[in-house]
Amino acid sequence: IWASAGSDSFGWSLSVPVTRLAEAIELLGDVIQRPTIPDDAFETERTVALSNVAMLRDDMYRYPMRLASSVAFAGHPYGIPTMGTDESLRAISAEHAREWHKSKVLESAAVIGIVADVDPREAADLVARQFGAIQLEKAPRVGKARWPKSVKIAAESRDKAQTAIALAFPAPSRADESRFAASLIATVASGLGGRFFDELRDRQSLAYTVQASVSEKRLAGMFLSYIATSPEKEGVARAGLLAEFAKLRDEAVSADELTRAKEYVVGTHAISQESGAALLGEMLDAWMFGEGLHEILEYDARIRAVSADQMRDVAQKYFDPEIRVEVIVRGVGRTV
Repeated sequence: IWASAGSDSFGWSLSVPVTRLAEAIELLGDVIQRPTIPDDAFETERTVALSNVAMLRDDMYRYPMRLASSVAFAGHPYGIPTMGTDESLRAISAEHAREWHKSKVLESAAVIGIVADVDPREAADLVARQFGAIQLEKAPRVGKARWPKSVKIAAESRDKAQTAIALAFPAPSRADESRFAASLIATVASGLGGRFFDELRDRQSLAYTVQASVSEKRLAGMFLSYIATSPEKEGVARAGLLAEFAKLRDEAVSADELTRAKEYVVGTHAISQESGAALLGEMLDAWMFGEGLHEILEYDARIRAVSADQMRDVAQKYFDPEIRVEVIVRGVGRTV
């Protein structure tokens, strides 16, 4: 049984042979509705969680990316890491966890999804019999996430041979139609054949690695780029990354880039739908945060409808260097 916690939701899932669906739903219902949360087991999990937080600080990729979110969404729940912090993890007790479960699980806007080759009514009946302890409530109201109105910079040092830079801009939220254009921008920019890689790594030799991605949260979005470089190249690497964002603002992508990006996004989406777990995640996302399950069927058409001008419009709207969030984890004290 897998547990997950994200910016907008948390949950549990499992995968079993379809012939064992009834037993699986019964087991999942017991785990979700009637956990014991013993004190000793809670302390074991706390130790593991604290260890994960400590290891994160030494990760030159995940740590600057996580810190960028904390800076960009400071004062909002999106700015709080889902894995917790050293302080927050130490402050929680087993009793807190039991109370949290009662108020956030047993009384919640719960959604239960199943992807299987079974009769839908039969599956619904199984769920209804096993999940009767959950009282349906409205989802809690959360204020809109506000992006900083000026440049925000956070810098730290590590005993490393590389310097990592995370550069973030706002992006469309999950409910914004322009999120499809933002997704294609990330595809054009990132990857082994992407603009950022070709220019900053292959041509200018500024990066060990360079990436770009976009995240769509229910109340906000973020376009996040990352570059790992030699400490002495920090300034020119940052300038190079900003120059690539400027190109996306100033010029429409080429017809060839647009076509390749669309085919890649549509192709990877089709491949992901071969996985029951991926399809389940997409279904729940569309149901909870989108317009409905019809989004899944319309996805390819929405991607293919995006134009190069729309992508440039999105870049011009969001890639303002005067409101960027920048995180630098500087490598000091080592050489390679």
